[in-house]
Amino acid sequence: MNKIMFSLFQTSGSVGPLVLRVFLAVVMFPHGAQKVLGWFGGSGFASSMAFFTDKMGIPAVFAFLAVLTEFLG
Repeated sequence: MNKIMFSLFQTSGSVGPLVLRVFLAVVMFPHGAQKVLGWFGGSGFASSMAFFTDKMGIPAVFAFLAVLTEFLG
């Protein structure tokens, strides 16, 4: 079990993973900011939650987690 945990939290000194993480952040942040803050032409938090829960039928807890994950991810 400790070996698995160690491999999950192990960091790499190479530049490749850093570049991938930064690229992912550049892609994910604007999408999350649209849903939470209404930036970049987004509708904001209340409207996003209403869309997920009313139109898509997703439970509020899961909709909140999806919005939060996309914003903080």
